[in-house]
Amino acid sequence: MSLEEAAAKIAAYLRSKDYVEIYSHHDADGIAAAAILTVALRRADIAFRLRFLPHLKKEDVERPEMSVLCDLGASVPDFPESIVIIDHHVPYANVPFHINPRLEGIDGETELSAAGCAYLVANALGDNRDLAGLVMVGIIGDSQKLSGMNQKIIGDAVGNNLIEVGKGILLPGRTTKEQIELAVLPYLGNLSGDGETAEKIASLCMNTASDEAYTSMLLSEIIVRSDASYHDLMSMYGESWKLLREAVQDAYSMTAVIDACGKAGRPDLGYAVAAGDMTQADAAWETANAFRRKIIASAASAKPVAENAWMTDDASTASDVADIFVRSTQKPVVVLARAENYLKVSARAPAECTVDFEQLMKTSAEKFGGAGGGHKTRAGGELPLNCESEFIASLKEYL
Repeated sequence: MSLEEAAAKIAAYLRSKDYVEIYSHHDADGIAAAAILTVALRRADIAFRLRFLPHLKKEDVERPEMSVLCDLGASVPDFPESIVIIDHHVPYANVPFHINPRLEGIDGETELSAAGCAYLVANALGDNRDLAGLVMVGIIGDSQKLSGMNQKIIGDAVGNNLIEVGKGILLPGRTTKEQIELAVLPYLGNLSGDGETAEKIASLCMNTASDEAYTSMLLSEIIVRSDASYHDLMSMYGESWKLLREAVQDAYSMTAVIDACGKAGRPDLGYAVAAGDMTQADAAWETANAFRRKIIASAASAKPVAENAWMTDDASTASDVADIFVRSTQKPVVVLARAENYLKVSARAPAECTVDFEQLMKTSAEKFGGAGGGHKTRAGGELPLNCESEFIASLKEYL
């Protein structure tokens, strides 16, 4: 069965419903997927209830016969056949209504996100091509490539004047100061978190005579002042994407706002922006900026517990700190954080790395009685606090 056939099958099943319950992951890809699907459902006159979760267990789903899982669920092996799964993680679930690139031999790691899968379902429900900009949020949020089905969807969006391609600074933010002070991906050592220096650089750049001179001055100042890695410095500038139909038009800013709101415990704000509610944009930006400050503080205070493994002080920021460290080191990394009643684990690896963190986290979850999974190079989980020493010892061997 092709992806298009899987999408059509799910769309036909959804049309038979008057009401569905949607569970979606709380990161950028999950929130974008939920926004795409719910806008399409609203247009098709199908009522819904939407909930966001950091992870999913079988018992979280109250009524599987009317439930849809977005960016969640593929890793749960024993769901009933009535459930709908829109996901790109490693599939363990065996249900008939499941769209997942990995089931069709397509690389779900890099070539199609949950937002992309939701977009295929949305277009099987009706003409929802105007939602293609949100697929770019999934691509950026999950560090995917513009290849395969991703390339086809975004290429069509560019051709339909929904997305405009350009070149520019790729640091999220409404102002130059925000772009520098709140830089997370890439993390700019000596600059991220330093509002005073960010303001000085912004003032210097304001006096330039042209856009080209402004860009040159900004990049030069950052390169001179920051001790960021070569890889991070080179990722500050490149191909940019203007989302012409979205509440936040810069794709990198849109992704950062949605992702940070979700992880800050306000997925409702991220969803509102993704679904096009301009009235919530300022509140979403403020929530996102406050959370990005937390990420920067957590990264600065993280303490090594093993080679390429760190302990940070905030479970909500662990995945973002792992993203920072894998980009700066270009090595497999694991970041841990102690929450009130569990150990948060986030594991990341460069794309070309041979480690399989999805298997590591799934095996650890089974061994210690927690929950875990994800992608080969992007995985995570929650383990009992009392397994911390044993898990770190296993990490030393694994890494």
